[in-house]
Amino acid sequence: MTPHLPRPFLTKNTFNFSGLWHILVNRLDRILAGFLAFLTGLFLVVMFSEKVEDSIVRLLGVGVEKKSEALKFLGIGMGGILLALQALASHTRAKAMEEAANAQAKATEEQAKTNQNTEKGQRQERLKNAIEHLGHQSDSVRLGGAYELFHLAQDTEDLRQTILDILCAHIRRTTGEEEYREKYKWKPSEEVQSLLTLLFVQKHEVFKGLHINLRGSWLNGTDLNGAHLENAVLVDARLQKAELERARLQKADFWRAHLQGARLPFAHMQGAQLQEAHMQGSLFLGSHMQGADLSQARLQGAQLGGIRLQCADLFGACLQGAQLVGANLQEVQLGETQLQGVISIGDFLPRFEERIRGRIGQESHLSGVVFAGGLSQAVLDSLVKDLPDNEAKRLREKLRPHVGTPLSHQLPETSKAIIGAYSAEEAEEWIAEYKKAT
Repeated sequence: MTPHLPRPFLTKNTFNFSGLWHILVNRLDRILAGFLAFLTGLFLVVMFSEKVEDSIVRLLGVGVEKKSEALKFLGIGMGGILLALQALASHTRAKAMEEAANAQAKATEEQAKTNQNTEKGQRQERLKNAIEHLGHQSDSVRLGGAYELFHLAQDTEDLRQTILDILCAHIRRTTGEEEYREKYKWKPSEEVQSLLTLLFVQKHEVFKGLHINLRGSWLNGTDLNGAHLENAVLVDARLQKAELERARLQKADFWRAHLQGARLPFAHMQGAQLQEAHMQGSLFLGSHMQGADLSQARLQGAQLGGIRLQCADLFGACLQGAQLVGANLQEVQLGETQLQGVISIGDFLPRFEERIRGRIGQESHLSGVVFAGGLSQAVLDSLVKDLPDNEAKRLREKLRPHVGTPLSHQLPETSKAIIGAYSAEEAEEWIAEYKKAT
């Protein structure tokens, strides 16, 4: 038969050492106190009663022959017990303080969880209300809802990507409606422009490094000067006549986007994806487009003076009648690139139609284009400073042969680029296409 043990000693499967230790400490305290009282009594008896002195000395059994030695022995024993009691008292106080601290910590943790749950509930309520306002019929109410979401993103880092996704979806949905596109064909609504300015110009740091999806958005005529749209998805987006001066568009995806007549001077477009993009008549003066992919892009009549296109891909791109004064094309892929009627010196007519018609039948003029050499180490460093490390390393390796070597304006023999002149029929076709788009 298994003997019964008190509950503090056993749990279901194991010994409760904490409970056992607590009981032993309490009992030891009483035992020591009783022993101290006993020794104190002996001490008083030895001190004041000579009749029992011999008996007590013999009881101690330590060979004590003199009264003083017996008192000394008893005093040492009493002192030891007092020290033990003091140690037990200190341990008890420390244990009590530890338990109090643990209780306080637990209470604090519980309070923190309560506060966290309360804040989470409040955030969810704010999110719900803002989304409801975003779907309102009134423009001002919708914009108010967008600002509510933005302020929630400022307060709550964990919700920033979710909120940015919601706001980008709102822009895509709003600008995707046929009624909106008819009403705001060449200029965005106040609601859309205000939202774009808030998210990507004024307070862009709130959403830094997050995924931006504006695929297919109708953004014609928008003011995005200085906007931060790094890595943004702008596939099939409409940005005709948009203002993007000094915009940060590194690694942005503009596949099949429409940017006819857009202004992008000094924009940062390193590594941008511009395959099949429509950019006729656009302004790219001084833009940084190192490593960009412009294969099959349409750039007829575009102003590309001073552009930095090192290591870009222009395979099959159409640049007929474009301006390339001072353009830098070191290590550019020029397979089947159409350069008919390109101008690289002299005046450039302001209107697209005048540029295209003015170059009818004119041979390509490439003497102002840099195809090789002309780089210093400082210039090379500036070309790659805004690129990711792996991309910067790749461009450094490809451009290193051009450092410290003379400029060359000679089209590489291996380029397979198409030069010469274009016809009036071709010019009118491009003009008609441009007018239809803008």
